[in-house]
Amino acid sequence: MDDSALITAQATGVHIDRVTQLQDSIDQQCQMLFSSLHYLHKKAGMVQVAPSIPVTQHNEGADSVDEFTSRTREIANDICRQAKKIDTLIESLPGVSVSESDQEREFGELRAENEEATRELEEANKRARVLLGEISAILQSIADNAGKKQ
Repeated sequence: MDDSALITAQATGVHIDRVTQLQDSIDQQCQMLFSSLHYLHKKAGMVQVAPSIPVTQHNEGADSVDEFTSRTREIANDICRQAKKIDTLIESLPGVSVSESDQEREFGELRAENEEATRELEEANKRARVLLGEISAILQSIADNAGKKQ
């Protein structure tokens, strides 16, 4: 997913798991690097690097110099584009640009909100149990009265 698609998905409210996207992007980057090394190894022509060391073996599967140069530029561009995508995903993670003290303060606020929500849930659960008891007693009373009338 490119940067514009990421922003569009966020703007439309689609839930995106950024950490999973980041993991997938890093995996893709590793695959790209591995593939590029494989390409360089298989398709590079042999070049004499020192006058005293002659080229003794030629790579029969090597690409032409122009084709090799073009493809290596394309590979380099793809790797750079993927790195930019990873940087964008990292920047979009919550808390990346926030100091540690701000993160701790926000975590404390979230913990307090969670504790309050837990108390409210427990109170609602207690009220529901009381109401269930009252309803059960009323239904039992109705059943007992219906049995006495017959």
